[in-house]
Amino acid sequence: MMGSPSRFGATRSILMVQFVTTAGVLGWVPGNGAKLIAMGAVWVLGFGRIAVGELALMAAVDALFVVMNVMALKRGIFAFNHPDFLGMPVYEFLMWGFYALHTIRFLDGPGPRGHTIQAIAAAVVFALPFAMIAEPNPLLAASAAALAAAVALFHEKMDLAYACYMAVLGAVIEHVGVATGQWHYPGQPGGGVPLWFITMWAGVGLFTRRLVLPVLARPTDGSAGFR
Repeated sequence: MMGSPSRFGATRSILMVQFVTTAGVLGWVPGNGAKLIAMGAVWVLGFGRIAVGELALMAAVDALFVVMNVMALKRGIFAFNHPDFLGMPVYEFLMWGFYALHTIRFLDGPGPRGHTIQAIAAAVVFALPFAMIAEPNPLLAASAAALAAAVALFHEKMDLAYACYMAVLGAVIEHVGVATGQWHYPGQPGGGVPLWFITMWAGVGLFTRRLVLPVLARPTDGSAGFR
């Protein structure tokens, strides 16, 4: 629980500065190693105390997205312009854990009540288009349909908040990354970023609440319990 409304507001302000600074480091600090060091410092300062469970969760999310990125890179969905290992820059190995914890800390709120099996099944269905489809327009249509089905199942206020917030984070990260030459998408889509990024990031947000948050927070009547 974040505490009083004034403290909650101050925490959110710090976290927003943390994210904006991270995006700035991503785009304009030269060198992948320097980006990683700068991001790490920004994350530590922005999060303050990080519990062991939060670190473990970040590591698990990072491991999952490393595998997903490797699969996507092999299929040519996108490419990093300055890779270090496995086709990725070194900082990318830690980015998705940061996004997940940042979103959980920023939005706070109660964990979801039950429906874990349904959420796992919906997450698998949502992931399938990204594992099977490389063309942008079919991927957008399939992922949008999967996301719509997931939202039909899980549409609490905080589910939608997580989905929308991560879609906004994704818009910033994707456009900064492409505009500053960190990665690119084939076919030169409008604005440099294919529209399926919206469904991808929104879906990640939704399932961050449904599958990641419960590891840190027990369902309550109004506050998260991971601190």
